[in-house]
Amino acid sequence: MTKKTARVMVRTTGSYKTVPITGTDKPDISEAISSKWQRIITLCARLLAVPSGLIMRITQENMEVFLKSANKENPYPEHGADQLGHGLYCETVIGNNHALLVPNALDDPIWADNPDVPLKMISYYGLPILWPDQEAFGTICVLDNKTNHYNETFKELMMEFKLAIESDLALLVNKKQLTFLAERDPLTALFNRRKITAVLNQEHKRSARYQMPLTIAMMDLDRFKQVNDRYGHDVGDQVLKTFARAINARIREIDRFGRWGGDEFLLICPNTDAKGAAALLGDISILVTGEIQKIATEVSFSYGIAQCLPTDERPDALFKRADQQLYKAKKRKRPADK
Repeated sequence: MTKKTARVMVRTTGSYKTVPITGTDKPDISEAISSKWQRIITLCARLLAVPSGLIMRITQENMEVFLKSANKENPYPEHGADQLGHGLYCETVIGNNHALLVPNALDDPIWADNPDVPLKMISYYGLPILWPDQEAFGTICVLDNKTNHYNETFKELMMEFKLAIESDLALLVNKKQLTFLAERDPLTALFNRRKITAVLNQEHKRSARYQMPLTIAMMDLDRFKQVNDRYGHDVGDQVLKTFARAINARIREIDRFGRWGGDEFLLICPNTDAKGAAALLGDISILVTGEIQKIATEVSFSYGIAQCLPTDERPDALFKRADQQLYKAKKRKRPADK
């Protein structure tokens, strides 16, 4: 998870402010919710009879048009963007985290030269849109080409639309959290057995359909029981978490890694043959072993690799071969290592 910030210009104070914006942990906006928001912003423009209604999204560099009202006279291009720091109306909304009303920018020295004036958008009313953790998503706003004070009833309606959009964002976050809990191992945060099995089934079908290689590796921590017996389960849990984090940090973006159960793990390497998977594990095994041995010097790990064959109608056969190779790898080690 990466936190993000943006530097916005607040015209009302003539200052700059750094604000938290949508982080990498946030879910994507679903098509259903996007369609709902599209109806909201089009309705805003229609009810007020203004040329433009916008839902804007802030990034680290720009204010972007996320959705625009569907009326023909809307001058803003779909997915258009303007660089932050220009003193846009929406920057001040986000910087102050408060509604902004500009009845006529041409009558106000603060706003007379703002970037929307050349589009004849001289009047503005907008509200901030926030994620549940108060990171800024953007704004909901309307703009007019004539003086407009926007009556109190419309302001209340805009507030209701803002709250509805923020409620949708909260639902998306909750759904993502529930999905995470359903698919992840609570100790290591890796895919749990059910999820990694589903991924393996999916990759097996893709491999067969497109005739692409697929290789898996079963992994097992050596002498893990001794660690638990000697140091206790808290240390054992720390070994598991460190191992999971170390492997996950070094595998490729296309690979998928999960906890099979206990001290067993499954690595799925799509579009990779056995030689490529062996090279990958060979490159990372020494580094990973070094990290887990900082916690318990006696622990190491073994792995068994198997490549999918054309005769493998189900991934069970692939898994069985990898498990056999893992058993052989452990058998080659000293009895104390098993």
